[in-house]
Amino acid sequence: MNNVHGIVVAQARMDKNLYLLNVNVQMESKNVAKSSNERATLWHQKFGHLNMASLLKLEKMVNGMNLKEVQLHNVCEACIKGKHQRTSFLKDEMTRASKLLELVHSDVCGPMKTTSHGGARYFVTFIDDFLKITHVYLLNAKGEVFEKFTAYKALLENQIDMKIKTLRSDKGGQFVSKKFDDFLHECGIQRQTSALYTPQQNGVTE
Repeated sequence: MNNVHGIVVAQARMDKNLYLLNVNVQMESKNVAKSSNERATLWHQKFGHLNMASLLKLEKMVNGMNLKEVQLHNVCEACIKGKHQRTSFLKDEMTRASKLLELVHSDVCGPMKTTSHGGARYFVTFIDDFLKITHVYLLNAKGEVFEKFTAYKALLENQIDMKIKTLRSDKGGQFVSKKFDDFLHECGIQRQTSALYTPQQNGVTE
């Protein structure tokens, strides 16, 4: 067995299709806590973050825990993070569009395991919020999103003689590049982006 530098650090012999490796077994070690609160935290972690009230009950059933002076409400950062809850997202009718192209949702999906006949592994969607009409464009790379958006914009605005007012997407680099920002600013299109790890804010296209 070699390390990253090619130096032999261990050798094993084969016995009946098994490799036997001689190793030194270390002596068992113990975790020692100085204060009562430190001992309580240690037991709390060993018992799968059991609450302090249950730990105090458990102490009466065994010997050696010594949790007499422990605070009942001990703060555990892992427990606090693990029990965080997020309020449900409610539908806000005020954010819905009242006419065509007033709000367009967009997102990119991929890479796909199977490519298209043209070699595309991604696709981007543009969805009108008012009628939910969806346009899908295949992409060979995410960097083609800007090109597809300009084509979508030209097609829709020419067909129905209306302008895109707002584009809503996530904060992916394919949407928030300087080139994209300058184009939206030049066309007077408002940008809306969802918060990180919050796909609910862009739920129509998600």
